[in-house]
Amino acid sequence: MRKLMWTLGILTLIGLWTLPPVWAQWGAVQSGIDAARKAKEAGQQPQQQQQQQGPATKAYEGSAKMSDTKTGVSTSAVTYKNTVRPFSYTIPAGWRLERGNPTGSAASDNIIFMKPGTTCGFNIHWNQMVPSFPRKASVDASYKSAMEEKSIGKYIAVKRRDQGGKDGVIGWETIETAEKGSGGFQRIQWNVFDGQNYNYIFQAYSEPKDFNANRAEMQRLIDSIKFGK
Repeated sequence: MRKLMWTLGILTLIGLWTLPPVWAQWGAVQSGIDAARKAKEAGQQPQQQQQQQGPATKAYEGSAKMSDTKTGVSTSAVTYKNTVRPFSYTIPAGWRLERGNPTGSAASDNIIFMKPGTTCGFNIHWNQMVPSFPRKASVDASYKSAMEEKSIGKYIAVKRRDQGGKDGVIGWETIETAEKGSGGFQRIQWNVFDGQNYNYIFQAYSEPKDFNANRAEMQRLIDSIKFGK
């Protein structure tokens, strides 16, 4: 009986510890969805009204400085190296920074990029878990749960995605279906933990109508994320 109670206690602990990343995911994707909807609404303004607002903003060349990224759509692919956490990523040409510092000067940030003319977005969020957080058990349990959810049509694909290295990066990647996506959006999402128990959520997303046409580009964006200094 004592052994049974101990086992149930461990399972309960793991279940409780996995709650923070889930809530973080929802907050991150909601921020991205809100930005996407605002961009979509702005794109639907009458052409005459847009002309009255003045000339189009100048495109930035992508030198990874905030003073450059405020001005408009990138004219070439841009690789950003985070200055707070040890990872980098590459934004394709034709995307625009909507929120946050792309190099992550804040201790924790919510970074959002959008692709004008579409509902496509890319969102980055991270937060630090406590030292005792069982990240491996959390990833194992979340991956198992995602595989089960794939069997009921929530995901197109699910895979373990670890980068290893000295930072011990571990995680899992999911691709949602159009029918059971989050808030009417389909996401390609990589949920990952590093050796210091930071939880990162990287997600590229769009409305289902734009997903297939942009899926390859969004996947390349997710695949561009690299950990290491």
